[in-house]
This record gives sequence, structure tokens and C-alpha cells, in this order.
Amino acid sequence: MMKPGKISALALSHMKQCGISIAALDDLITHGQVEKQFDGAQVVYLDSPAPPWAGRPQPRLYAVMDATGEVLTVEKRVRLRTGLY
Repeated sequence: MMKPGKISALALSHMKQCGISIAALDDLITHGQVEKQFDGAQVVYLDSPAPPWAGRPQPRLYAVMDATGEVLTVEKRVRLRTGLY
């Protein structure tokens, strides 16, 4: 389990624009999947639990943290599933 360090102004701005709460960020960091980068940074993401056959876009929440644990940015993206019949 990771703990967030400081949160950058950019991350706070993105959170405000996308309607992402501090609680959602904490949940992401606690339960998200982590991809470690070569420079020590980490990309933490949480996929939506919606089943792929639902036929609707699936939101994904991402956070990028540096090696010290500072949250650099947070984004909500939508991945469209194509080719499902």
C-alpha cells in the first residue's frame, strides 16, 4: 500500500476540473495497479469494474507520482472498446 506525499498544483487543478476528490485519489493510490518507471516515478491506475460487454465507455483514473511519492498529475480518461459484438 502506497501513501501519497504532497500533491502538486497541476494535480489539484486536474482533480478540480474532473471532479476527482481527495478520497478518490487516496482510494486510487491504495487500491490501484502500479507501473514503475525507470526513473523511479510510478503510474498508478484503476480500471472501471464495468464489464466489457456493457457497450459503454469505461472511465479510467490515473495518477503519476515521482520517486518521492509526490502526486504530479491526476487524470480521468475514457477508453472506448471497439470490435465487440
